[in-house]
Formats: sequence, structure tokens, C-alpha cells
Amino acid sequence: RVLCLHGFAQDAATFRAKTGAIRKALKSKCEFVYLDGTHDVAGAFEASSSDLRAMGATDEASASLAWFLSGENRASGATKSTDAGWTRPALSAAYDGWEGSAASIRKMCAECGPFDGIVGFSQGATAAVAALADVEALRASVSFVVLVAGFEPRDPNFPVPTTPLAVKSLHVHGDKDSLVTRERVRALADHFDANRREFWFHDGSHGVPSTPLAKFVKSWIDA
Repeated sequence: RVLCLHGFAQDAATFRAKTGAIRKALKSKCEFVYLDGTHDVAGAFEASSSDLRAMGATDEASASLAWFLSGENRASGATKSTDAGWTRPALSAAYDGWEGSAASIRKMCAECGPFDGIVGFSQGATAAVAALADVEALRASVSFVVLVAGFEPRDPNFPVPTTPLAVKSLHVHGDKDSLVTRERVRALADHFDANRREFWFHDGSHGVPSTPLAKFVKSWIDA
């Protein structure tokens, strides 16, 4: 059973659609469980569809949700990308609201766990690492993670594992990703055992390259 955590301004249904090829490739091995983020960020990118697409969200999303918010935006009152003082969540240095998301993940583990793996995209990948630090039930059961465009948190108070996690990890990143740098992807990967982690880079941007990634993940899990 695999817990799936969507990116900023996405929801569970959107992420399920974006990972369709991965689910199909692993249907005989894995059951995928998609969780909605706890914070409503509807309207954050309503004036900028290019920003919306860049974050991996779609106009068809039934909700725009997040796992944590920019503390700078809470302080300034900014609610959308066109507001003065707006800080893009991936660039924030002060995260707000993680505790509620940790509680939601903890509840999901109790109701639908145990989970053997996690798939996370962008903010959801960063949330996956925080959850492994904060949610004991998840840390005890997970044996692998697939983190797509995940970024090392800039908030020094955000939970991360104190020692590298001894789980198999795959870190995916696009060469044309303009939102998350390769440096931050590698920094997030440092929270995992160096002997059990692997990188898979592609020539795309900030998104889930579902079909080509599915082929690789299938062989990676079997290895």
C-alpha cells in the first residue's frame, strides 16, 4: 500500500490522474491511497494560469490544497501570487500549518495503514520527508519512497529526520524545472541512506513524467 501526497494547489484527484501510468504499471504490486492536503489555497494562482501550470496544478482540479503555507504570506496578508509581498511556497523560509497535515497523515495511517511506500510530488515530496520524521507509524512501516521534484525545506524549524533514513529512495527531477533546483533535490535526498538512494533525471520541467517514470519505477521496485 502506497500513500500519495500531491503538490501545492493540487488535490488527491488531480494527483491520481497525473500518476495514472505509475498506478497501471504497479497495479499487480501496489494499492495507491491518495490523501488531500489540509489547507485550502484556492485562488492563489487564479490571475496567473502559467504559475498554476508551473506548480503542476490544472484548471480541472476539484480543489487547490496544500500541506503547509508560507509564513511570510500569513504575516503580510498575501493570498495570491499577484499580491504585494507574496512568497511562493517553495521559496518560503517560514512554513505555517504543518501540524494539521501531520495529524491528517497520522489519522490516515491509523485508518488505512500500514503503508509500505510513499509517492510525493513537489510540496508533497517535502511533506513526505517531514511525515517520516513526525509520524511514527509511517516511519515504522515505509520501506521505499518516490519523491518527484521534492525540495529541501528552508525553514530551519521544519521537521526532518535527524539521521538518514534506511529506506529505499528514488529522487526524480526535471532538467528544465524552474521552481526547484537540483541542489535542493539533492539536499532532500541527503535525508536517506546514500547506499539505498537513486536519482532519475529527465529533460522535462516541474511535473510528473508519468509514462517514462512508470517504466523505471517498476524495474526499480523489483530490483
